[in-house]
Amino acid sequence: MTLKSIVVVACGDASDVEAIDAAGTLAKRFSAEVGVIPAFPDPAADFVYYGAALQSGAEAGERILASERVAQERLESLVRDAAARHGVAFGVEKRSLMPAVALAPAATLADLVIFAGAAARAALGPLFAETLLSTRAPVLLSKGAPFSGGPVAIAWDGSTQAARAIRAAMPLLQAAKGVLLLRNVDDESEEADASGPEQMRKYLTLHGVKDVALRDVRGARVAESLLSAARADNCEVLVAGAYGRPRLFEVVLGGTTRALVHAAGGPNILLAH
Repeated sequence: MTLKSIVVVACGDASDVEAIDAAGTLAKRFSAEVGVIPAFPDPAADFVYYGAALQSGAEAGERILASERVAQERLESLVRDAAARHGVAFGVEKRSLMPAVALAPAATLADLVIFAGAAARAALGPLFAETLLSTRAPVLLSKGAPFSGGPVAIAWDGSTQAARAIRAAMPLLQAAKGVLLLRNVDDESEEADASGPEQMRKYLTLHGVKDVALRDVRGARVAESLLSAARADNCEVLVAGAYGRPRLFEVVLGGTTRALVHAAGGPNILLAH
């Protein structure tokens, strides 16, 4: 289990700085390479808007192309600065008309795909969900918490999604100063799954993860309970399975994944489906 290939999804706004810097920090620690995939708004939609407003297809096209060049140049400048600051290798793709098509093959072979937390909540939300659900790539939401090798929390519910997230996060867990294994319990689950956390602690120890502490958390709002516990121990990352229930159910009624994605502030969230 390694962390050698990192992909950053850039949306063309201020949140790119956070995501690119997170990638640079992790790449330096694990000697990884970083690829940046632009996912700017669709220029075809802009063309329709400007063309109708200006009554000039040529003029609208020139404006769109100029805007695209500015966005690409800004992104490449951010990447150059990050590469120099962290001393790691970055590569930047040119923007594709269909970012999802460009991202899929890169994400398939990536050890980690990074989205800025704000981007995943807003314009890039569908692309974030597609990366998790279809590509099945592990996704890290950078939310401003540092990546300095501090404590990492795990939301453990015994699911295959959580297990995949833990395997993807193994390099971070092995390098962490401590690991907090969290289990959200109620009166029914507490007795039925009493051995689950101990089995996971044994698995983590087998892989060289040190200082694993178990903690039960309670509360009807699972995401809030997990985040509160992680923040109380100053955890930099919360590792969790994503979309354990059907996606439509999560969208309509909410759900833990949605609450974790939309939560403001740290810790950073590492998800896998």
